[in-house]
Amino acid sequence: MATAKQYETVQSAIIACLEQGVAPWRKPWKTPRRGYNPNIHHNAISGKPYRGMNPWSLEAAATMGGHESKLWLTYNQAKKAGGTVKAGEKATTVYFWKFDHKATTVTDPKTGEDIEKLKRHVTLRMYWVFNLEQTDGVTLPKRYTKASTEEEEEPDVVELAQAIVDGYIGNGGPSVTHDGIDQAYYRPSNDSVHLPERYQFESPAEYYSTNFHELGHSTGHNSRLDRHGDDTVLPAFGSESYSKEELVAEFTSAMLCAQSGIDNTLDNSAAYIAGWLRRLKSDPSLAIRAAGKAQVAADLILRAPVVAVEAPAEEEVTQ
Repeated sequence: MATAKQYETVQSAIIACLEQGVAPWRKPWKTPRRGYNPNIHHNAISGKPYRGMNPWSLEAAATMGGHESKLWLTYNQAKKAGGTVKAGEKATTVYFWKFDHKATTVTDPKTGEDIEKLKRHVTLRMYWVFNLEQTDGVTLPKRYTKASTEEEEEPDVVELAQAIVDGYIGNGGPSVTHDGIDQAYYRPSNDSVHLPERYQFESPAEYYSTNFHELGHSTGHNSRLDRHGDDTVLPAFGSESYSKEELVAEFTSAMLCAQSGIDNTLDNSAAYIAGWLRRLKSDPSLAIRAAGKAQVAADLILRAPVVAVEAPAEEEVTQ
């Protein structure tokens, strides 16, 4: 089981960043190149990208520390790579969930017979990593040091973003129509996304950030990830359920913006920051749960292999 203290530890970097007036999931992302994407936070040694809420907590830590590198590694990894962590540097927490099933014997109250059942055990595993800029003398794998023999053409971010939208809609996604006039929303009752006309948005970045947000909501339809169940409308504004679902859509949009290279800089207003800061402080597990669900939602939209990164059920969290 995970404790509230563990959740607070993982969420602390995001809260610190919000207190400085920045939502780390609303940061600009550079255009990715083919193959290796240098703009997504990942482990410097294994090359594996961080998932769930980890990219946002690492982005928050990098922002607060003034680091531009997206590469992270543990103290031992730095040491094995011939380097060391600079004196006085503070580590950032990353996490993943470990799900185990253990056999337990219970007695059937009706028959008196012993029955073997599998009980799920959930463990929150936490690691401490340092940004590459917090280290000295680290020898990086060849993937980072190989010189390019020819100039690579940057992909068109609008084409990449539209390809994500088209791919999802074409593989059983919702309908998308531009009839929202001055609103953008998702309607579960008929599985439809409604947006204003493209020309009403000030930039392609605003259009696709909004589109991705509503597509994030649509992944909760009962024919997909079933977050909405049989509800015909999304939770009412201001409710606890609204906050949870809204952050899932926020994180999903940010993940898809990072994937396509769209600048995700919408709505960093003081009221927006203050609203999320208040909610995250009142619920230490909100960001972790939302990010886990958003990762699965983004994987679904991208048709990537879905890896379980979601947090456990609420009854499995202790105080």
